Amino acid sequence: MRRISTALAALAATATALLPTASTAADTHRPTAGTAAQALDFTVTCLTTLGGVQQTESWLFRPAPSTLGRSVSATHRTSYRGCSGSASSTLNQNTPATWIATCAEPFPVFSTETVTYTWDTGDTTTVTFDRVTMTHEAGGNVIRYRMNSKGTVTAGSGLGKAVTRSTLFDPIGTGCNQDSTEAFGTTDQFRIG
Repeated sequence: MRRISTALAALAATATALLPTASTAADTHRPTAGTAAQALDFTVTCLTTLGGVQQTESWLFRPAPSTLGRSVSATHRTSYRGCSGSASSTLNQNTPATWIATCAEPFPVFSTETVTYTWDTGDTTTVTFDRVTMTHEAGGNVIRYRMNSKGTVTAGSGLGKAVTRSTLFDPIGTGCNQDSTEAFGTTDQFRIG
């Protein structure tokens, strides 16, 4: 009997040594002061420069906008590289959004958008743009579309930080009335923080 109780006591001592206590188990998933500081410090600036760094975006329309207007499914694609701050590049494709589009007015004048950016560092940043406005910019005989966006990081790296984005999109052109077309744009600046 003494031998069994001694074995049980040894087993209990081994289990106590191997298993984490309730407080240490909870601590393994608790952010440390270092990780909290990293989230606050996360900043990214992406600029199109005269030196040749191009930040590009596009909207893939299926079907393409039509002369008289029709419902389109538009997928927003983003490709940033050579950014400064906490990350240097991202490649993103958003879930499609639906609206009524004409060839002359392919984008809504006012809208909202939620985008999750995956950065080269492995960080992800979800941004809710609660104010997206579209204006026209004339250059020669061409009218382009300026999309200005303001929002906030709602999840991931940079949580709570302000985000701004400004992109100039080309017109639909010969893609009008087609089964699909893609409108390409250049992002002058994208900034978190």
